[in-house]
Amino acid sequence: MKYLVSILAHEKPEIVIDQINNISKYLPDAWIVLHLHRQFAWGPPRRFRGYSDAEKVDFTKYDRVLVNPVSHRTEWGNLHHAHNANFHYAATQIDFDYFLLHSSSDLFVRKGASEYIDQWDMGVSILPPQPNWGAPMVAEADPVFQNIMKEVGAKELWTSQVEGTFYRKEVFADMLKVIEKYHRFDPKLPYIHEELYYPTIASVLTAKRGFPILLREDKTDLPKFDSTLVDKIRAGDLPDHFKTRWKLGREVTAQVWEGKQLYAIRPIPRVLDHPLRTYIRELKD
Repeated sequence: MKYLVSILAHEKPEIVIDQINNISKYLPDAWIVLHLHRQFAWGPPRRFRGYSDAEKVDFTKYDRVLVNPVSHRTEWGNLHHAHNANFHYAATQIDFDYFLLHSSSDLFVRKGASEYIDQWDMGVSILPPQPNWGAPMVAEADPVFQNIMKEVGAKELWTSQVEGTFYRKEVFADMLKVIEKYHRFDPKLPYIHEELYYPTIASVLTAKRGFPILLREDKTDLPKFDSTLVDKIRAGDLPDHFKTRWKLGREVTAQVWEGKQLYAIRPIPRVLDHPLRTYIRELKD
């Protein structure tokens, strides 16, 4: 199988390079497609405003790396647009079987992800939104989201982390047809589109579904990340993780991930010599 990893980056070329090397180590058959922010910070921040000048890096000189030539609008709640654009651009350049969505602050910590991915048509959680989180109410009032749900036959909205999710190419392409048929970004309706669009559509698909391959800190009650947690992921020594929430007057328990099938972790501070980033970089196969 052929894998494509989509990453949205906005600063620090040395961190982008570190992530390229990380993916090449743990998912060696994968291609990477980068979306660079319109104001990508090539140099360190100035004291008062903006970023210092620095030589730009041609990331395509690295093996199996594409850079989307168009920088799309990205802000809180609208990151899905850049991932979708990465998918479309890469499809004109290379052949691939799976599309993996990642962030610029995550890293793989062990091999084996491809064997898990190959079992499924997609890997995404189908979770009830947090009851005290206002975004679902905003989304439910969004006529665009209402049209998307109606188009696919979804009766309820669901949520999932985006990082570490994956889809077969044809599954994601079908999802995009629906999203792009209706989506118009409205800053007056602030919610995290990418955490609601994908899982809500996925909830009505008959495709075989696994779970995200990445452990995300704010989705669990586990201790703050340290090397011990990385070691547990590498050993497959974490339990399956579930969330129980109230949804439409009923208690719903849903699985977030499979503890023995985690292969990556986030957030890793975007500091090259941060102890945790260094620990992961120096791990032996």
